[in-house]
Amino acid sequence: MNRPLSVPLNLMKIDPTPKPAEQFVHRLVNDAETMARNEPAKAMAVALGLGLVLHVLPTRFLVASVTAVTLTVLRPALLTLGVVKAFELCTPPVKPQILLP
Repeated sequence: MNRPLSVPLNLMKIDPTPKPAEQFVHRLVNDAETMARNEPAKAMAVALGLGLVLHVLPTRFLVASVTAVTLTVLRPALLTLGVVKAFELCTPPVKPQILLP
C-alpha cells in the first residue's frame, strides 16, 4: 500500500495562541478596516497624506543617517571584540580548580 507524501503530524502543530506583537498587528488591521468601512473619505485622505509624506521624504538623507549611526556604533564594538579576542589569545588557558570543603 503506497502512502501519499504528506507533512508529518508533529510538524503540523500550530500554536493557537497569538503572541502580543501578532495581537497588536491584528488590532491595527481591524481598526484600519473598520475606519475605512465607516469613514471612507477620511481613510482616503489619510492614505493620500501618508503617500505624499513618504514621497517627499528625503530617502538619501534617511539612509545616510542610519548608515552613519550604524558605523559610529559598529567601530567601537568591533574594536572591543578585537581587544577581547587578542587578550584571549595572549593569555594562557586557566584550568578551573575544584575546591573541596
